[in-house]
Amino acid sequence: MTINKYPGKKLRFLLFSLLAVLSLSSCQKQPNLLFGNSYTNDNNSANIVVVDTSTVLMATTFVDSTSTNGTGYLMVGSYHDDYLGKVTSRAFWQVAPPSSLPTISTVNDQYDSIGLILFFKKSNPWYGDTMSVQSYTVNQVDTLYQLGTFQHGWFSNYSLRTNPTPLGSTTPIYIWPNRPYTSQSINDTVKIKLDDNLGRQLYNMVYNLSDTVKNPTIWLNWFHGLCLSSSNTGNAVYGFKDSAIMRVYYKEFGVVGTNKFIDFGITNKSYQFNNVRSDYTGTALTNLQKPTQVLQAPPATPAALTGHASYVQSITGLNVKLTFPYLNAIAQRPDYIGLLRAQLIVRPVPASFNTTWRLPPSLGIYTTDQNNEIGVPVPASGVSGAQTGALSLDYFNPQTTVYTYDVTAFIRQQITNTSVNASQTGLLLSVPSPANVSDFRRLVIADQSYPLNQRITLNVYYTSLYPHQ
Repeated sequence: MTINKYPGKKLRFLLFSLLAVLSLSSCQKQPNLLFGNSYTNDNNSANIVVVDTSTVLMATTFVDSTSTNGTGYLMVGSYHDDYLGKVTSRAFWQVAPPSSLPTISTVNDQYDSIGLILFFKKSNPWYGDTMSVQSYTVNQVDTLYQLGTFQHGWFSNYSLRTNPTPLGSTTPIYIWPNRPYTSQSINDTVKIKLDDNLGRQLYNMVYNLSDTVKNPTIWLNWFHGLCLSSSNTGNAVYGFKDSAIMRVYYKEFGVVGTNKFIDFGITNKSYQFNNVRSDYTGTALTNLQKPTQVLQAPPATPAALTGHASYVQSITGLNVKLTFPYLNAIAQRPDYIGLLRAQLIVRPVPASFNTTWRLPPSLGIYTTDQNNEIGVPVPASGVSGAQTGALSLDYFNPQTTVYTYDVTAFIRQQITNTSVNASQTGLLLSVPSPANVSDFRRLVIADQSYPLNQRITLNVYYTSLYPHQ
């Protein structure tokens, strides 16, 4: 019989060999149906793994109206977008009587004309093809314009009845936002001649010191407001300042003749609103789910039903919801120790944008749930304030154009979320205020049927129990 005098050494050798085999086996890049097999070193540490193939589900949420009152801009125009169809905007506002009335002589003074003056400046919002001509039409509002009609404010889907006979219109003109003039004037204004019958009536009211022009309440009950719209020949929307003036011109005769005018400006600017309409005919958004009841939560349409893409244009009610159905499988990996950070990269469809159809310069990211409504902003780690995507824009190499977000805080909470509504808890991409109600720039994002470098990706970095090479 042979007696082993070194049992401890042999046992330690066997245990070491077994652990070595297990360690080598754990480091192999095993296929994973949920996350693929992308293990990548980060910061030169072999114990940090990044998963960049996590499933991201997208849907377009739709709100049937946005609050477009008091934005500071009269958004007027129309255009056709290959992705979003026909978009049209027109502006409504109330007109104020003169703050002080001039003294007009019946013998020496004489009415001349009336016009509407619109002020456009290069910093104003605009969107579309600025090389296309546009015609503008002014109509008088035929409905008593008062907040009592709409107790909750003025929204994009609201409209007021107007007199079908226009007060005036322009010939087709160009507006160049990057130049300090239009084809109609060397200044930054658009002038529209209005009906002389209205002009003479207003002139006579001022001459007679009528209560209609002296009392603002009587005035608004008589002159309800104006509506500015555009022809269908243009292919852009422009934002004019909410300081438009209806001006009555007259001549004051004396020793020397003098040109004079009386101004009727905008009043109750918080009541000024823009009526925005979209027609999705012929686009992938014909399948967009819309609310069927009043105060219904915004429905979400999966990207597979809208051309394998989702869309952000907040002024027309379009935002994108993101959910991560298999996220907690990362925490169930045998090598998972803890989350380090998570980064969301949003890539616009390369062919969807250019210098005409521009991207939102800022894109907010918010929490959302089964109701698909916008929640609180998602903060970046160690940074105060809302994230806006830090857009990196490259027209020459569009595949490198990205919005980037730190979503560590959200992923840390969601990765272990096992609640009933966990699969509907997600993130919402939306244009932040105040551009969300005055800016038509939009974003098209591809779903996961597109190649990895052309779609949205979530990079999850975690500490691994084992080193990966």
